[in-house]
Amino acid sequence: MKAIESVAIPAAAKSRRRAGRWFYVSVTLLIILLNVVSFAPSIIDGSTRTVSLPLNFLDLAHTLVSVAWLLVFLSQVVLIATGRPAAHRRLGILGVLLSAVFIVVTWFTLVEGARRGFDLSGDLIPRGTSVDPGTFLAPASALVPIGVLIGVAVWYRQRPAVHKRLMMLAILTSTGAPIAHLVGHWPVLQPYPVINPISNMLILALLPIHDLVSERRIHPASLWGAVGVMVWLTGFFVVVAQTAAWREFAAWVIR
Repeated sequence: MKAIESVAIPAAAKSRRRAGRWFYVSVTLLIILLNVVSFAPSIIDGSTRTVSLPLNFLDLAHTLVSVAWLLVFLSQVVLIATGRPAAHRRLGILGVLLSAVFIVVTWFTLVEGARRGFDLSGDLIPRGTSVDPGTFLAPASALVPIGVLIGVAVWYRQRPAVHKRLMMLAILTSTGAPIAHLVGHWPVLQPYPVINPISNMLILALLPIHDLVSERRIHPASLWGAVGVMVWLTGFFVVVAQTAAWREFAAWVIR
C-alpha cells in the first residue's frame, strides 16, 4: 500500500506541473485575444478612428513591437510547456530586448498622444474632444512595474518558480490599455470608472488563485508581486495623478 502511495504522489505532482505549464500558455493566449478584441474594431471600422490609417511611424512602431512582444512571450511559455528550456533561454535574450523596446516605445507613443490630446483609435476619447496631458500620461505608470518585474525576473532566471511568475505578472500588468479600449467600445460601461481597477485586480489575481488551486499555497512571488502592482497603480491614479506636480511634469514633458 505504501509503495502504491509513493508512486501516486510523484505522479500527481508531475500532473500538476504539466497543468501549470499549460496554464501559462492559456493565460497568454487569453491576453492576446483580449488585445485583438480591444484593438480590432477601430482597425476594421475606420469610421470610428480619430484619424484614418495608415498610422504615423511612432504608432506603427508601437503596434509592431507590442505584437512581437506578445508573440515572443507566447513562444517562451510554449517552449517551456513542451519541455524545451534550452530554446527558451536562447529566445529569452530577444524577449528581454523586446521588453525594453516595448517600454520605451510605449512611453513615447503616450507622450505623442498627450501632445495631440486624443488617442488615434477614438476608443478612449470621442472624436472632437481632448484631455489634459496629465490624464493622458497617467497610464504610463504601468510601465514602471512592468520594467521592475521583468528586471527582477531576469535576475532570478535560475529560479524558474520565481522567474515564470514575475514574467507572467509583467504581461498581466500590460492589460490595462486593452481593457480601457474594450470599455471604450461599450458605452454602457463608461460611466463606471471602477471597472478598470476591478478588472486589473481580477486579472492580477489569476496567478495567486492558480497557485492556490494547483499547489495548495500561494507562492510569495505571485502574492507580493500582484499586491505590489495593485498598490502602485492604485496609489498613482488616486494620489499622484491628481497632484499639481504631476500635471506640471506632464506639461513639461510634452513641450
